[in-house]
Amino acid sequence: MPLILEPGRYDERTLVALHAAMLEELRDVAESVETPRGRVLDPSGLERARELVGAARAAIAGAGPRDRARLAADINLAYAATLAAVDLLKCHTDVPRVPRPRAPTPP
Repeated sequence: MPLILEPGRYDERTLVALHAAMLEELRDVAESVETPRGRVLDPSGLERARELVGAARAAIAGAGPRDRARLAADINLAYAATLAAVDLLKCHTDVPRVPRPRAPTPP
């Protein structure tokens, strides 16, 4: 599911800012994939996540003019790659999936 459906509905400054934010998000996801918090259960799954994030970052950071349509396409690619990489990270590590319950407060 794309994040930006109609690029013409957004001003260019908004799209440029979101583009930068999504590129930063991909950097964060790349770091999480490189150094997962949990034990790695399937290294090949994390390798797929690394490849996906790396390819998305290369495509998005590439040179060339960026009109609204291109900015939206880059944003949507970054969004999809982020979701897929996080899913791969969750599936192939033993990172906790549900937050642990809070300790009860004493009466």
